[in-house]
Parts: sequence; C-alpha cells; structure tokens
Amino acid sequence: MRTQTVNIDDAKSQFADLIATAAEGGEVLIVDNGKALARLVPAGDSAAYRAHAPAASEFSSDEESLSWDADGWECHLQSTRIAMD
Repeated sequence: MRTQTVNIDDAKSQFADLIATAAEGGEVLIVDNGKALARLVPAGDSAAYRAHAPAASEFSSDEESLSWDADGWECHLQSTRIAMD
C-alpha cells in the first residue's frame, strides 16, 4: 500500500479515517509546510517502529509531569462526587 500524505489541516478533520487507514495496513504521513510532523503506520509494522524509534527528547523529563498543585481542584473534585451521588 502506498504512503498517503496529508497536510495538518486535513489531518485534523480526518483523523479517525487516517487511523483506520493505518490500522488496515496503510501508512499516513502528516505534513505542515512540507515538513513531516507525524507518521501513522500499522501496529504490526515492527520494521517501521525500529526505523523510527521514539527519542528520549519526545518524552517529558519533568519529575512531576502531572502536578495537581492548582488551587481549587480539590473543591471541584468534591462537588463532582456529590453531583454523581
């Protein structure tokens, strides 16, 4: 199957279809201004995963990457629990 190239604007509106294309064995390249932003490949395509393995810089290095220190979130959580009861 050929590689399908789409620009970022089209990818935003067709993302579910693009995922389905990749799941069916196709390959999708998402570009913006001629530069590749993302590549969707079939999950079973281990050669593609080895060729383009994620780099350490693609992941957060924050020690507390999911910090819940914002004021007031506890009150919101409590009110949500009350509303669900």
